[in-house]
Amino acid sequence: MFEGLGVGSRLAYLILPPKYRHVPYFGSFLYGITTPIGIAVGLGVRASYNPGSTEATLVSGVLDSLSAGILLYTGFVELLAHEFLFSPEMREASLGKLLYALACMFLGAGIMALLGRWA
Repeated sequence: MFEGLGVGSRLAYLILPPKYRHVPYFGSFLYGITTPIGIAVGLGVRASYNPGSTEATLVSGVLDSLSAGILLYTGFVELLAHEFLFSPEMREASLGKLLYALACMFLGAGIMALLGRWA
């Protein structure tokens, strides 16, 4: 749910030239069909999938590392760059406000890491 809200809020505030106005709709559609396609693939391979096999462990590791890399890139480049470096509000903010925002961001990242540890 939170990922959907995050993607939706980013797509809602996306300002593009007129010839690229369709991109947010395409992104929303792509995000919306990703889970059903994944479920269909999972249902298709459930009979031949052996979770204890070497191939399954390798595929799971590669996909997990790819997912983690995408999330790290999105977090560092998109969030930090757009919210801290390119934001006029944060560029003109006092040092205290900037440190408070960074502390909140690191606290949130720590809580998410803790949740990931339990999962």
